[in-house]
Amino acid sequence: MKFGKRTLVLSLALTMVFASLAGCSGNGEENTGNSAAKATEKAANDKGGTSGKDITLELLYWGDDAQKKLVEEAAEKYTADTGVKINAQVLPADGTFDTFIQTRLASDQLPDISYMGEGDIQKYNEMGILEDISDLLADGSIPEKLAAITIHSPEQKVIGVGLSNQLELLYYSKAKFDAAGIAYPPSKVEDAWDWDTFVSNAKKLTTDTKGKTAADEGFNASLTENYGIGFTAGREFHHFWAANANGGGIVSPDGKEFLWDSPKSVEGIQKLADLINKDKVASPFNYSWTTGAGSVIDALSGGYAMAVSGSWDLANIKGNDDIGVGVLPKMEQAVTMNAGAPLVVYNTSKHIEEAKKFYAYMVNPENALDLLKSGAWLPNQADWYTDPALIEKWTADLPASAKETILSYSTTKDSIAQWPAYYVPAYLKMNTEYEKSIDKALTGQKSVKDIYDEIMPTIKKLWESGKVS
Repeated sequence: MKFGKRTLVLSLALTMVFASLAGCSGNGEENTGNSAAKATEKAANDKGGTSGKDITLELLYWGDDAQKKLVEEAAEKYTADTGVKINAQVLPADGTFDTFIQTRLASDQLPDISYMGEGDIQKYNEMGILEDISDLLADGSIPEKLAAITIHSPEQKVIGVGLSNQLELLYYSKAKFDAAGIAYPPSKVEDAWDWDTFVSNAKKLTTDTKGKTAADEGFNASLTENYGIGFTAGREFHHFWAANANGGGIVSPDGKEFLWDSPKSVEGIQKLADLINKDKVASPFNYSWTTGAGSVIDALSGGYAMAVSGSWDLANIKGNDDIGVGVLPKMEQAVTMNAGAPLVVYNTSKHIEEAKKFYAYMVNPENALDLLKSGAWLPNQADWYTDPALIEKWTADLPASAKETILSYSTTKDSIAQWPAYYVPAYLKMNTEYEKSIDKALTGQKSVKDIYDEIMPTIKKLWESGKVS
């Protein structure tokens, strides 16, 4: 997957985690559990009495000079607390990560731990260089994480967990809804608008330069001044949501059934294209990260009444009382998509147990409170959505509608569809093929079905290979 706006946001967020780590003391250490400490002690004994001060772990991440300084300060704090030295190596957030890892692999110099793009994790697992961390979850070193950000190999080994539970949300301008006399979007999954209601409301919120709405006779779409709905980008984050919302999908959660070419998936993505070409309530966009409505702040203060974006935008709307948050509309079912770049351990590490202990510390939400409070990240751990004391730790400053929406999604069964990049080995190649042609549907040149008839046989063969390469 190419590095884009969302990857850069997550890259910045990662370094903020390190900054918060630098200000933490015993909480993260306690939460790793006695089992992790015992594992570390056992590793030291097995290696002839190796102590923490004799161990150096290398962490690979990406960021700029300012972020590098934060990481180095946090590494010094971790070393002071544990005796384990952290050699944090920074890369620019420009897409060179894969090349760097390949070079390090060839020279037998892989890091112990690294940040990783969602679309790359199955590739590195296929290379046989990722450590199985199932034991950390089994023995309680890492408390239960949300299923949506727990990443499995085809053999169902846990090979990583997302640092954040990023969700696709519906943002809206209260002022524009008030002016149109429309009730705000629901913030509970069970109350999600059905598709007809959503389209009807979007039409009432779409206006041309003469003041007519898309629901009025004489509306001129070529003179649209304000759109009912905008998407921050056209890429798979939205397409895969539409397929799942309509009762289809991409690949079944267990990886065994190909759903992308199902009639329900076709219909769901056609409905997405129809918002642009038929209903005239969405602005045109292409299948890229950059051809959308822009940031939520810009979209809702400009020519959009609603905007679909990721939960990371919560950090940007802080203090803006006009912006509310709701659940996405449903087609056949109410569902959202998730993302969240994972952290991984390399099985080539000379200090596996210490690397795993540091890993458990890193993925503990207690050590990212400042980031969680900002809204840029959401907790990756299940009990942070059910325990009132833990909920209060990170939701106090969020808009009430955002809090209710996020908790509803995260506690309602089957309402979060896991991004197939996490668990489908051939995902990157499949998506590349999809990207070549789907813009013809978004621009109305062809129907989604016609395009699928052309491209899905090739995409399905890639899936059937079960391989990244």
